[in-house]
Amino acid sequence: MITNLVFFAFITGFLSGAVIIAAIFWAKDMGLQMNWWKWLLSAIWYFMLLLLLFAAFTFIGEGEPAAGWRTVGISLFVMLVLGTGLYKLLQKDSGGTGH
Repeated sequence: MITNLVFFAFITGFLSGAVIIAAIFWAKDMGLQMNWWKWLLSAIWYFMLLLLLFAAFTFIGEGEPAAGWRTVGISLFVMLVLGTGLYKLLQKDSGGTGH
């Protein structure tokens, strides 16, 4: 039986594949010299973002909208800070031009 959850999981998987392909092209375009640990940190950041957003919208779906929206706000702030730090780390170690 195809439910909304199956459909949502398919869309999420499809978009995650697109994000992976786009990340490869983005790293090449920026001149970043990526190795295994940089890709690992990038993947961990992406999956943390997905997990936090899924948790937040689960709160909303379970009838706790205040907790869900607080989780969205806090998690986006935390992920913005971590993402900026990751970007600076990737730029610093690669000698990227930062255009």
